[in-house]
Amino acid sequence: MKLRLTIANKISLGFSSLMIVVIIAGILIYNTMQKNLELSHRISELYLPSAKAVNDLALSITNSKMLIVNWVAERKNTEYKKQLIELHKNGYNKLIKRLDSLSKGWDQEDIAQLDTIKLTVDKLFAEHRNIMDMLSTPEDYNNPVAKSLGSANVEEGQVVMVLTDDILKRLAVLSKKFDRNINNFSAQMNISFDRFKNFIVWITVVSFFLIIIVAFIYSRALVYPINKIKRDILLMSQGRIPDEISYARYDEIGEMGHALNNLKKGLKKITQFANEIGKENYDSEFTPLSAEDELGNSLLLMRKNLKRASQEASLRRAENAQRSWASQGLAEFGVLLRESKDDLEELTNKILTRLVRYLGASVGGLFIINDDNENDVHLELLAFYAYDRRKYLNKRIEIGENLVGQCVLENETIYMNDIPKDYVHITYGLGKDDPKSLLIVPLKLNEKVYGVVELASFEEFEPYKIEFVEKIGESIASTISSVKINIHTAKLLQESNEKSERLTKQEEETRRQIEEMQKSLKEIKEREEKLKKENSELFNKNKEEVFNLNELNNKIEKEMKEISAKYSSIMDAVDNSVGTYYLSFSGEIMEANDRFIKMTGIAFSELKDRKLDDFMSEEKIQSVDHQNFISDLLSGRVYRNLNQYYFDQKEKWFYETFTPLYDENDKFSRIVCLVFDMTENVERERELRTEISRANEIIKKLKDRML
Repeated sequence: MKLRLTIANKISLGFSSLMIVVIIAGILIYNTMQKNLELSHRISELYLPSAKAVNDLALSITNSKMLIVNWVAERKNTEYKKQLIELHKNGYNKLIKRLDSLSKGWDQEDIAQLDTIKLTVDKLFAEHRNIMDMLSTPEDYNNPVAKSLGSANVEEGQVVMVLTDDILKRLAVLSKKFDRNINNFSAQMNISFDRFKNFIVWITVVSFFLIIIVAFIYSRALVYPINKIKRDILLMSQGRIPDEISYARYDEIGEMGHALNNLKKGLKKITQFANEIGKENYDSEFTPLSAEDELGNSLLLMRKNLKRASQEASLRRAENAQRSWASQGLAEFGVLLRESKDDLEELTNKILTRLVRYLGASVGGLFIINDDNENDVHLELLAFYAYDRRKYLNKRIEIGENLVGQCVLENETIYMNDIPKDYVHITYGLGKDDPKSLLIVPLKLNEKVYGVVELASFEEFEPYKIEFVEKIGESIASTISSVKINIHTAKLLQESNEKSERLTKQEEETRRQIEEMQKSLKEIKEREEKLKKENSELFNKNKEEVFNLNELNNKIEKEMKEISAKYSSIMDAVDNSVGTYYLSFSGEIMEANDRFIKMTGIAFSELKDRKLDDFMSEEKIQSVDHQNFISDLLSGRVYRNLNQYYFDQKEKWFYETFTPLYDENDKFSRIVCLVFDMTENVERERELRTEISRANEIIKKLKDRML
């Protein structure tokens, strides 16, 4: 009986040797890294903080020496006396708590030294308190005995100075010891890394030669016989069925050869049926070779799928046309809304005219919520298209009144095919008639209704058109909200806070759309990868099926391009409406759009790779909120704030929203910041405060004169 050494055995034998080398290398690497991590931890978590704490205590003791001398010399209650009292009350205790916490990792000798220092400091502070009690009030300085004793106690060679010098010497000894420990551990890490580097070089050389040897053996034992099988498979992939070949082997390759010969026999039997399928004769009869005949069953399934694909193709074309129609409409209205000005009536007329014509409706009206008076909120007709003048002689509609008012109350779309009699008439050249369908859609943003659009037509509104109107309604509501904010801002400067809140809502909606598009792109990519994998498997079974799947894959790629185009249009809209820039997680500016560069007033070359700290005041940089905002973003939070910057000595105020972005692996990749320039609002607010201050002064002067 011949020894049967399978391919798996051969591969296992070769790769086992490689695995042994890798395991040995991994163990040594792990041990080296673990040792260095322990050394680094002791340096960063123990000795560096300990050295800093000791130096801080030494600085405080040195400062106390100056402060107690000043206490004796100064009669008045100066800032230096307050500092000495604060040191006794809180400063020293905080330093001791830090040292007590750190001393848990010290040697016993260092702990004993610290205990001695604490006892000496207690004695020193007791002497301080004696002096402070003797000279506690300005009158005590008139007492020559108290003044003389206080001055004598702070002279060189006296108890206070001796205790202070003794404490500083002991602290210096501790500090030097910590510095030596840091240097020793750093040297050990350097030696360990040098050994690690040499080990990497040797293991690389050994692995290189071992891989060459294994590759040579496998190429001799596997590549040549596999090439014979590949030659037959390539012929079969071209539609040719080669003659049978003898495979005198006892491993998997021999089994593959015998299986390939059996496959050739089976393919000859089903070629007839495959040809009929290729001629689109989907009704031809075929019986699989057996219940386990996967290829035969796949051909039957393919015939069934091809029939279904033919039926679904027409449906997809209709859906694609609808999506294209909606995407084009969103783009057109996006351009129109970006061109919006402060004239709300002109804007609503343009929107309504474009909407009626694009939908092929007959008449339309656009109402907005008039909430200028909180006690009299109602709907006001701002724009109408082809309405009978008698229908809306009164442009005011109460909330809940008729269908338009009811739409606002329920915050839901109303669509009717059975319109109430005399509700609306469509007038044309030959007379007038009643419409067949009525569509009333609330213009809402974040569940808040800003208005209502009413459309009537002789034709029924298809569902995709209704969905389009609902989507565009959000953009119209957002634009109406922005225009109304601009109008109110022009009238009353104190409502700038309200404008900022609405800009935040608009930015949140934009950010949400960006995140949704990123998620959609990721899902499309995953779907594409899955389909490519399925296509590869089906390609090995039948070429004809691969061809049809490629056609399907091309259609999916087309849909992906359409989604990418939609994503690009949204990103363009963001670039045109707000300033945008990207930060790395170390705080450097990576990219910025033209709007943000224009806001700063300097070239992008002066911004790139620079940190935001370079343009901020020192007070802002040292604030706790600013120092923690990067770590907050890494935890997935969104950071918003009104920040002050200086570009070329010019002051700028930006309302910014920082959002972390994810890559394809759901890991943080960078930070996107959406920017609104609030400089003008801040300056106006300052001017208003100045005017108010001046007015108060004038009023005060008038009151004084009257008195």
